[in-house]
Amino acid sequence: MVKKAGQIGIIGVYPPQMTTYPIGKAMNKNLTVRMGNCNHRTIIPKLVDLVAAGVVDPAKVLTEHEHMHSAIDAYKAFDKRQPGWIKVELKPQA
Repeated sequence: MVKKAGQIGIIGVYPPQMTTYPIGKAMNKNLTVRMGNCNHRTIIPKLVDLVAAGVVDPAKVLTEHEHMHSAIDAYKAFDKRQPGWIKVELKPQA
């Protein structure tokens, strides 16, 4: 829900099957719609600093832990959006 002449920001990762959006309704409400991928190059340095300072613990968002030799299968599972595959840690082989 957004007021007339409001703005919508679309975030997240969407599957290729997601091909519909009510463009007519958005046009009639004079909405501004912005979307796109994260600009990682500007955000990652600050995130690294937060992790180094102990402010953020990235381990809390990891849902899967795979060994590096399983990387291809892990990417396939993530790409298929299998349940539970949110963030994956690839562990180097010992």
